[in-house]
Amino acid sequence: MRSNTSMKEPEVFLAYAPRGAGLRCAVAYLASERDVYGWFTGPRQDASVASCFFLLENFFENRPVRYEAVDHGALHSAWLLDEVRRHELARMQEAFAREWLFYRDDPRAAAELEAYTEAELATSDVNVRFERLAKFSTLQPNWTYYSPRFERPVLRHVAKRWPLEYRLHMELANVPRRRAPRSCP
Repeated sequence: MRSNTSMKEPEVFLAYAPRGAGLRCAVAYLASERDVYGWFTGPRQDASVASCFFLLENFFENRPVRYEAVDHGALHSAWLLDEVRRHELARMQEAFAREWLFYRDDPRAAAELEAYTEAELATSDVNVRFERLAKFSTLQPNWTYYSPRFERPVLRHVAKRWPLEYRLHMELANVPRRRAPRSCP
């Protein structure tokens, strides 16, 4: 991801179902010495789009990890993350979304959607920029992209708690799940 020198480089993960739902999830995070904080988006069970900021407090410590997430619009509300990191997250999320994603209702989406149509690939309300799909591993039904230093335990920890319909392949397909809340857990 292109960034200026004052912004840390985020680690990112995206999953895309080319013959199914389209974008399954997009995750970007930053890490400090002890915490991980970031943003995720993707479809919920009801097909609406979730967009949430999260904090994994003490993730790199030998202590229990505390998870907190807030809806996109509540970034500057009262939650555990300090104000400096909130601003850092807002900049990171904006840069990540601009570089990797587009929204169906974006005025510039027509060319992206046309490329998907010509390639006979799935789209949804939130989509991966077409030229970025070349970076994905396409060996599985869900195409995936991990940045080089992305830590999979971060994804496992967040995915157990998020309201997205996407579940990691490690989960059993037939395990009953409670209905996902409308806001971030």
